[in-house]
Amino acid sequence: MQNTESNLVKTLFASVLFAMASCSIFNAKELVKLPKTNSPNSLDSSQAQAVYDRAQYFPNGTQLSICIITGDTEKYVGIERRNDSLVYVENSDSVFEIGSITKTFTGTMLARLVYDGKVRLDDPIKNYLPVTLNQSSLNGKEPTLVELADHTSGLPFEPANVRNDDAHPFDEYAPYKYYSTDRLYDYLSHQLVLQSTPGEKRTYSNLGAGLLGHILTVVTKKTYEELLFETICKPLRMQNTFVELTPEHIHRMVQGRYPNGNLLSFGDGDCDALTGCGGIKSSTRDLVKYLKANISDTTYFYLAQKSTKQFDEHLTGGLGWATYSERGKHHVGAFGATPGYTSGVIFERNTRVGVVLLTNVSSYLAVKGNFTEGLCRALYDPLPFAAVEKKGM
Repeated sequence: MQNTESNLVKTLFASVLFAMASCSIFNAKELVKLPKTNSPNSLDSSQAQAVYDRAQYFPNGTQLSICIITGDTEKYVGIERRNDSLVYVENSDSVFEIGSITKTFTGTMLARLVYDGKVRLDDPIKNYLPVTLNQSSLNGKEPTLVELADHTSGLPFEPANVRNDDAHPFDEYAPYKYYSTDRLYDYLSHQLVLQSTPGEKRTYSNLGAGLLGHILTVVTKKTYEELLFETICKPLRMQNTFVELTPEHIHRMVQGRYPNGNLLSFGDGDCDALTGCGGIKSSTRDLVKYLKANISDTTYFYLAQKSTKQFDEHLTGGLGWATYSERGKHHVGAFGATPGYTSGVIFERNTRVGVVLLTNVSSYLAVKGNFTEGLCRALYDPLPFAAVEKKGM
């Protein structure tokens, strides 16, 4: 399974942060495993071992918030590494940054506009922008809305001018926090150069998803958060999902951590004009509502999942979602990483199973392995077959 944030980790931060992560690992004491308990909100032995195998790389103070969905059953499990021991905690309503899982929300909001007949997936992006693109086509093809959503637009990973603003010097721990609409428009009109012919090659792009989110605000004349509430949060009663950090919201958040365990400032994962690529915060309980809507819906939630591009025998693109076909299983997933958080969601419609995993573990620890994605797999892999067996009984 592909880690959608691996480019961010590898290309921007790997060398410095590898050293930071290594120091925290070498200085760690032997980790005490989760206690055995008969509580319904605890993990079985194999799941607990999967957590333990990865939590050895986490600093003290990091948390995992998990839900395992099987049909109508929801199993919430909270875990914290405390004094080099793993303990169960209640954090199903606690809020974490979800990073690139935001892209699925952006894709779903696009799907709603398509479903309502307000835009078309194959509309060129230039139709919705108030500036003239520095390069609007390559080899006779123009980037379209669907190509922003499935990463085939030809746009680069991020805008070049994200790193050269004198007023807000680039901060690797808050790369997009001060990236304004003015800077985005300046880049698009003076610097944009397409990296490949639109529609032909998958190049993972925070810029593309962020630009799509911005275009949705232009079309609707609403802020990204207003559109998020109207399209998804209000219908699903997701009360702990938002973009803007108000004082009330901060009190609900689990604070992100550096690889050494020190606390990051709140809001370093904010994305300003590129909010559509990774600016949402949410809780496990809210994301379960979101996944269950994706499992049962036949309208715009389902439209966002439908295949837009087949990349290889294992990976198919959608509107922010990716469908994976491996070892006889077909499931939809998304993964996210910000400076102080990692996250993952996996689900399958037919067997009605899924996993939500949120952590305040720094994404920079991903240089030691795709731990969040790997843990999602370890929790998810047995579920579809178990659900099918129960259904047939």
